[in-house]
Amino acid sequence: MRRFLKILQECPVMTGIVITAVLLSIVSFLFKDTAYARYSAEGGNLKVPVISLAFKGMRDGVFPWTAPRDDTAAPDDALYSESTDGAETDGGGDETDIGGQESGEGEEETDTSDLPRLFVSGNSSFEEEEEEEEEDEEEITYEFTEVDDDYFSDALFIGDSRTVGLSEYCEPLDERATFYSKVSLTIFDVMNKEFIKTDDGKMNVERALSENQFGKIYIMLGLNEAGTGDAGYFREHYKEVIDRICELQPDAIIYIQSIMHVTGKKSESDRFINNENINGRNEAIAELADQKRIFYLDMNEAVDDENGDLDSSLSFDGVHLKASSYQRWYDFLLHNAIVR
Repeated sequence: MRRFLKILQECPVMTGIVITAVLLSIVSFLFKDTAYARYSAEGGNLKVPVISLAFKGMRDGVFPWTAPRDDTAAPDDALYSESTDGAETDGGGDETDIGGQESGEGEEETDTSDLPRLFVSGNSSFEEEEEEEEEDEEEITYEFTEVDDDYFSDALFIGDSRTVGLSEYCEPLDERATFYSKVSLTIFDVMNKEFIKTDDGKMNVERALSENQFGKIYIMLGLNEAGTGDAGYFREHYKEVIDRICELQPDAIIYIQSIMHVTGKKSESDRFINNENINGRNEAIAELADQKRIFYLDMNEAVDDENGDLDSSLSFDGVHLKASSYQRWYDFLLHNAIVR
């Protein structure tokens, strides 16, 4: 006992490190099947050091008190990033080059004291007409229509490895649209993860959307989150992202794309990534569409078989599309667009 106390006195820093490591190991072990499940699964059949789970969670902002207890996380979709010819789909698609745009300076305040009463009165006919126009806009609803390739010239696509594939294998779209896509991206880290390449380094989506404006923004996220929380928890975080995008992109049409299904074989064999789970989350995020500015696109109509599963002939691993199958996705987008 005396020897132990002597060690504490002589090596307080080392002792603190050891105690911290022990505590983190205990926390990691206790929550390895709940809060840190996604990290436990990252190693596949390899054993992942238990203490690393807590460090990975802190890196991504995941803590035992913030993650729900009723479910666990899905494996990282980087495990399914192999292409049809054996090449990895994350090559060249993980990071996106963008061009920055200078923001305008604020306008000076205008003195309205000498203007006619018509334009400054709170009860003026001018303001009444503005209010009527706003009410008319609120009543307008839009219907999907067919467009051509140039519709996507001011479009942005945000997503994980499936969207990376869309950029790599759909040339007409890649030539026109911008892609902020990365393998294993989730709704939890989409705004803060720095992966977008610029001349000055990398930036996150939050900053990129602050510096660049788009006419349309397409989002598909949800595969990697399949085991984290329930549908309500997923919807809550999805709404936060949508709300922030609307603030940063006030003139953009927002498209919430359904989470793409997996094949029936994959669905039956996977505890996390299965179509029952995916359908529940799709129903939850579909509620975020207002049919005025935010629209829900059920793109599974383009790739499903008669059972409501991803057509196995279109996929090489049960999760991702073959290179030739991305045309179906693109054709669906061409026939389901909003023009206003």
